[in-house]
Amino acid sequence: MAEVLVDFQPVGRRAEVATGQTILAAAQQLGLSLGSGGLTAPCGGRGLCGRCRVRVASGQAGEITPAERRFLTPAQLEQGYRLACQAVVTAPLKVEIPPESMLGVQKLQVEGLEVEVVPEPPVKRYNISLNKTTIENPHPIWQQVAGELESTYGLHRAVVDFGLAREGEPLAAGGQGVVTVRGSEVINVYAGRPAPPVGLAVDLGTTKVAGFLINLETGATLAADGIMNPQIAYGEDVMARLGYALEGEEEYRRIQEVEIEGLNRLAATLAAKAGVAPTDIEEAVIVGNTAMHHLLLHLPVAQLARAPYVPALTTPVEVKARSLGLNFSPGAYVYLQPVIAGFVGGDHVAMILGSRLDEARKVTLGLDIGTNTEIVLSYGGKMLSCSCASGPAFEGAHIAQGMRAITGAISAVRLSDDGREVFWESIGGAPPLGICGSGILDAVAELYRTGIINKSGRMDLKHPRVRRPAEGGPPEFLLVPAEEAGIDSDLVVTQKDVSEIQLAKAAIASGTLLLLEAAGLNLADLKEVVVAGAFGTHLKLESAVTIGMFPNLPLTAFHQLGNAAGTGARLALISMTERRRCEHIARQVGYIELMTRPSFQEVYVDSLLLP
Repeated sequence: MAEVLVDFQPVGRRAEVATGQTILAAAQQLGLSLGSGGLTAPCGGRGLCGRCRVRVASGQAGEITPAERRFLTPAQLEQGYRLACQAVVTAPLKVEIPPESMLGVQKLQVEGLEVEVVPEPPVKRYNISLNKTTIENPHPIWQQVAGELESTYGLHRAVVDFGLAREGEPLAAGGQGVVTVRGSEVINVYAGRPAPPVGLAVDLGTTKVAGFLINLETGATLAADGIMNPQIAYGEDVMARLGYALEGEEEYRRIQEVEIEGLNRLAATLAAKAGVAPTDIEEAVIVGNTAMHHLLLHLPVAQLARAPYVPALTTPVEVKARSLGLNFSPGAYVYLQPVIAGFVGGDHVAMILGSRLDEARKVTLGLDIGTNTEIVLSYGGKMLSCSCASGPAFEGAHIAQGMRAITGAISAVRLSDDGREVFWESIGGAPPLGICGSGILDAVAELYRTGIINKSGRMDLKHPRVRRPAEGGPPEFLLVPAEEAGIDSDLVVTQKDVSEIQLAKAAIASGTLLLLEAAGLNLADLKEVVVAGAFGTHLKLESAVTIGMFPNLPLTAFHQLGNAAGTGARLALISMTERRRCEHIARQVGYIELMTRPSFQEVYVDSLLLP
């Protein structure tokens, strides 16, 4: 039987599997089965419960079965939904596991640095008292609202959001009420006593989406949560997603719609946690890289997908939430922070704002590590940034047994006795299924520390745990034998895995060196390093320094801040002063294109070596 590639998202596991078996069997082959962190199948895969729903994002599975027609609607089948226990693998597939079908819990970074500011939200609440419209009082309710706002509060020329006006007049019977005003526009109205004004801050990452529901009057976080970016089914990196959007208008509309659906789902989850409704959200701030920003707004992306990677728009954007399909209050606005360049977006601006790098007194480096790593250098009242393609290795992609940070992923590794003994930790303490970004970083650092790999990353074939696969090919290091693993095979670190980490670390290291060079500085001038983002929070600093990914500074010089971009989004949500500050940051930050630097090739090649 032929073997084809099946790629499971958002967990990031893929393997060659034999055709003729079900998608569930393929998942079980990868350890993504009941009880081990992946695809749920309560009925044991007999087509009796309908719980193992997946969506075939690309490729074609076998014929639809009667069980699938029983549990799935025609619309769902049309959208590619199948039951994993019924759909047969006949060709290469990309399979999306929706949240309700997943057992493994993705390790999502939501929280970040807490920064205190005085709330100064863009929306304000006003109490009003109205009379019922009658023959004796022929003034329309909205006219009375405008009059009351002017006479009582001095708010001149108030206007009413068209969408709000179309919904009718909640205060048609007169009496006491509350209106929400943004600038001079009435965007919401309540009869009686409303819930506190709430806003939504979102860090829209390529892989993960973090959301925060905020009380706009106090600045308090009412709820926080995260989801996997549902666009993963259309590509793990931004270039793949831009390519999908450029296939046609239908494809672009689909990749935008899944993002909107995900944001609405996240907003509903947060609202339920806080005891409010999504329609109580009266303001939102969304930050993301330039590609996420453009895809959300359905902006032209052809020029962003090819050199010189020019954004269609860099200025701040304010748009009605309903025009994007977001189910917030009738007149709510969404504010998107300005972007800096093709690969340096509003999330980078938010990271600088949230970490206060713009006011750093020492020469400080800021790193937001991901598939695309943004770096900023703050020095002498100036800021200079760049973007480097560190690749998806830190998300577990391009690693032989790599996976995302879900239950069962090896997240930490330590070697002793010259590498003969291996100690590992897995997320959730479960039997290991694969290795995530922090785990593979640790593993490579430990292999180098114990001399099992040399400066060029080559493995020592004489080491007792280094072997060549039975089928031939490059050497590999035995990490976890099959009898200790949660899958039916050994877990290994391959020579190619080491090379992938070298490529990723070289991108970050060379970006750091070239920024310093452009600023007329060197490593000796660097005093502090701020590390932000999900991966940056969970990685072991010693490992990153050991392989030369981070500068060789005392560990006390490093500060892991968590989701600093999320913090920046929250600040811009609750404070107009902070919003203006982020716009100033975007104008202040200089940008360099690394590949145009004369020394780029030499610095990058040197950075591939381990120190």
